[in-house]
Amino acid sequence: MKINRFIYVLLLISGLVLGQNKISLSKFPQDKIMVVAHRADWREAPENSLMAVRKAIEKGINMVEIDLALTKDNVLILMHDNTIDRTTTGKGKPSDYTLEEIKKLYLRDGLGVPTQMRIPTLEEILDVTQGKVFINLDKAFDYFDLVYPILKKRNLFDEVLFKGTATYEEFNKKYGTIKNEIHYMPIVRLAKNEGWPKINDYLNNYKVYGFELTLGSDESHLINFKDIQKKGARVWVNSLWPQQSAGHNDDLVLENPDAYEWFVKNNINIIQTDRPKELIDFLKKKKLYVGVK
Repeated sequence: MKINRFIYVLLLISGLVLGQNKISLSKFPQDKIMVVAHRADWREAPENSLMAVRKAIEKGINMVEIDLALTKDNVLILMHDNTIDRTTTGKGKPSDYTLEEIKKLYLRDGLGVPTQMRIPTLEEILDVTQGKVFINLDKAFDYFDLVYPILKKRNLFDEVLFKGTATYEEFNKKYGTIKNEIHYMPIVRLAKNEGWPKINDYLNNYKVYGFELTLGSDESHLINFKDIQKKGARVWVNSLWPQQSAGHNDDLVLENPDAYEWFVKNNINIIQTDRPKELIDFLKKKKLYVGVK
């Protein structure tokens, strides 16, 4: 009886811990700004690496954006480019290598110097992120049939955000049977004259998590983002480079700590950044930051 009681207590404690670790995109408050680290925290470690993800978690970043590629033996790994030349000690396409072969290579840091870190698989990344940080799977549209069962097995649909440039018709044709299980965000390229027709097509037919909007190098393509939020969708803008953020890019914060104010004034509530520390510091001062839990 004492042993059974001891086991019961252990199970109870385990359940409480697991409950505390559960995070939810559905419950993330819309009145706060979500901070997304581009290719994870690549200033601290090689982009799309396990260490870059761990550093993002340490900083309290809400979401890591990672890129997927496929090996010759159909294993999903993290890789942004079409080739591995820039970011690893190897050359060629990811699909030129089996997982065993690609694991013999080393990742390079931001200066191109080889490190002792290896290319991670999606499964290895999920072991680190689960219950701790949201994931945006970029470049995953073509691999969805492989990604879906992995996330379903781990019950991670409420921790992962998919994005894509597809029209609603294209998206629905490919993912119509499972679209209500996932969080999806259409990319709308305002600077390329995509705008309200594409946005409304989604809003009228599907509950999107939000829209990623690329703005061009100036404000001439801006629309009223608040009108999108009134429909229950979030607004994602990349602060990475001037041509994506109407000139209001990350590096401005180096001379003006309040440069991110533009995003607040324009009702943007998801920001993908290359300077997550500076963005979080700013949002904390504005009381617009909250952790994922």
